[in-house]
Amino acid sequence: MSEPVSTKVPRGLYGVAVTDTSIAKSESNGTLVYRGYEISDLFENSTFEETAFLILNGKLPNSRELQEFSLQLKKRSTLPKNVYEVVRELDRNAHPMDVLRTAVSSLGAVEIGLSPKEQQLSLISKMPVLVANCYRISSGKEPVQPDSNLNTAANLLYMLNGKPPTDLESWALERELILYMEHDLNASSFTVRVIASTLADIYAACTGGVAALKGPLHGGANEAAIEMLLKMGNPMQGEAMVLNMLAKGEKVMGFGHRIYKEFDPRAQLSKKLLKRLEEGKGRSASLYELADTVEKKMWEMKKLPANLDFYAAPIFHVLGIPIKVYTPLFAASRVVGWVSHYNEQLSDNKIFRPDAIYVGPNKLKYLPMNER
Repeated sequence: MSEPVSTKVPRGLYGVAVTDTSIAKSESNGTLVYRGYEISDLFENSTFEETAFLILNGKLPNSRELQEFSLQLKKRSTLPKNVYEVVRELDRNAHPMDVLRTAVSSLGAVEIGLSPKEQQLSLISKMPVLVANCYRISSGKEPVQPDSNLNTAANLLYMLNGKPPTDLESWALERELILYMEHDLNASSFTVRVIASTLADIYAACTGGVAALKGPLHGGANEAAIEMLLKMGNPMQGEAMVLNMLAKGEKVMGFGHRIYKEFDPRAQLSKKLLKRLEEGKGRSASLYELADTVEKKMWEMKKLPANLDFYAAPIFHVLGIPIKVYTPLFAASRVVGWVSHYNEQLSDNKIFRPDAIYVGPNKLKYLPMNER
């Protein structure tokens, strides 16, 4: 039997389909669907728990299923004390994503007696708690236990800020968590599937997902976006700074996307939400006006659309969320997508083992130490 011939593909696998999926699909024309539902429909009408159930199970829940699913998440949200002990031993200057990655990995070394289904529900329920309390511990504060009377989004704000959020605040964060929950075969989800293909457990796979999400070309862009906007200060300064950055060949964070070429539907939804949130909190729409000016200038100069991170970042800022938490917050929602990709990979698994084209030297001879 002859050896298969390797096929060279574009760098970054751009335009290469490596698997089938029924979870989500983004298109270059600015559409995004979760299990067949348009993202705008879910954004306007769904909850975090409903959307999570949809992505995990392929259908929207009825009232009984939603109640049971929400109850299961709340029952599993308490973190083992020894995970907190691991987090306390880490350097307080460590990057929050490194702390989160270590915490997820340590959780896998603790919850060894659970079934695979129980492990997945546990990880989904505990990720928001880890995000909030890893930050609190690194800031010298005590962890805050989740309130069983609050939903996932409200609990996240409650644990981060130490006080219950308003209905508008929890609703706004919930919208962003829905937008961040899934996005087909992005870098972290692909990482999860590669690890899943080895038959490693969900903790190993999601530890890899967190590691991939840390990078500024993936999850870290929202931190860079808000830092840039805060430096700009106002629309006039923002426009001048964009022109200066482009003239220097610098990257303006929060713009451009591998899939979306004209607009990111998640960014458009977030833009409207930012304005509504600022007005609802009695603020002038200063961040909205600044972001809108920068977005228009980037389209005029480079034909690059704003992506989700660009508008999610000022929303998080208005909600009082510390910048260090922006990327971990991404993981608190995307873990649902990761679990779904893990399960889909195992439903028809074949280990990922691509070829590489060797371009190094050949026929070198080993030289003794005294001849090198």
